[in-house]
Amino acid sequence: MLIGELDRRISLEYPTFAVTDYGDVAVDGWTEWREVWAKIEWNGGSETDETDKITAITKVNFFIRNLDLMDFISGTAAGDDNPTMSWRIAYTDGGLKKHYHIHNIEQIEGRDALMKIITKEKD
Repeated sequence: MLIGELDRRISLEYPTFAVTDYGDVAVDGWTEWREVWAKIEWNGGSETDETDKITAITKVNFFIRNLDLMDFISGTAAGDDNPTMSWRIAYTDGGLKKHYHIHNIEQIEGRDALMKIITKEKD
């Protein structure tokens, strides 16, 4: 992959948590960890019927350079023990900001040294 293919700006975000009135821990908001250049590969989608509601799912792969993202892989960023599956990617396309939740991260070794982040967006 050529560096010129990393032509989209994305944000890696991690959740912040708060304790509810009932003592449960819930996501209170999202904090941007880092903004990076990425290549986006649209990987199809589907529709499912969840609890009497049709839900559209869009699958998207993001490719980013490894650089100093080893904290992200090892789970030491932002003090979280294992942030990779709880984090998300924010991407703005045509003025519309969308959030893609991370399902898997693959490290591509070799000369390119990239990370492939597999995500899904539910409407």
